Amino acid sequence: MVTAGPAANAASASTTPSFTSALAAKWRSYLATRPGSVSVALYDRSTGRTIYVTKSVGNGWETASTVKLDILAHLLSRTGQNGNLTAAQLKLARPMISVSDNAAASSLWNQAGGQSGMDAFFRELGTTATAAGAGGKWGLTKTTALDQLKVLRAVSYPGAVLSKNARATATGLLNTVVPAQRWGLTAGVPTGVSVQVKNGWLPYDGGWVVNSLAHVHGANKDYVMAVYTRNSATEQTGINTIAGLSRLAWSTVPAA
Repeated sequence: MVTAGPAANAASASTTPSFTSALAAKWRSYLATRPGSVSVALYDRSTGRTIYVTKSVGNGWETASTVKLDILAHLLSRTGQNGNLTAAQLKLARPMISVSDNAAASSLWNQAGGQSGMDAFFRELGTTATAAGAGGKWGLTKTTALDQLKVLRAVSYPGAVLSKNARATATGLLNTVVPAQRWGLTAGVPTGVSVQVKNGWLPYDGGWVVNSLAHVHGANKDYVMAVYTRNSATEQTGINTIAGLSRLAWSTVPAA
């Protein structure tokens, strides 16, 4: 079953920009043709609208390595107006983001306070369905695409959680992600448009968890988007599902 989440239905037809209902409908039709479970959400900065669609709702989606962006955001939230990590933290944050290094993530997860520290950060962001992984298993943090928009918005746009300098630090690190890991929400986005992306992938529970988080901005468009998939037969199947959602998003979100 494919359903529109509450965010997509929050406004009446007379007040909802036409693109939100159009994009939700396109996503629902597309996901009806795709295998596995999916949670997808997008926040458009120019209109302030959020679109959220789910397929086969379960007990949440495993973050896999997308939680590395959450770890980074939490550490940066502690830096105040300075916005700089310590030299030791930066030495770990670079590989954690650019090549998705797991050992670096484990170290920074502990520095972020582990499960309890991350849960406190998620509460600060106002998430409602995210729980940090227990026993140091950060990749098994459970979440939804709608919750992860709150992380993306904190990292990408002015707000109370991260300073301007902290956001710049995050953007700089995300810009170092190696080409081999820049799949998913880069699909369909024209050359010259900026995309900061952090992906996650994990063979789990007899299938694949494949996820993508991104800030897309350029050509008079500016949005953040999150996709979480579960039960794909292969990693590439999940990547393809995310790519299709990304193409629909770029082609449907209007220029400001």
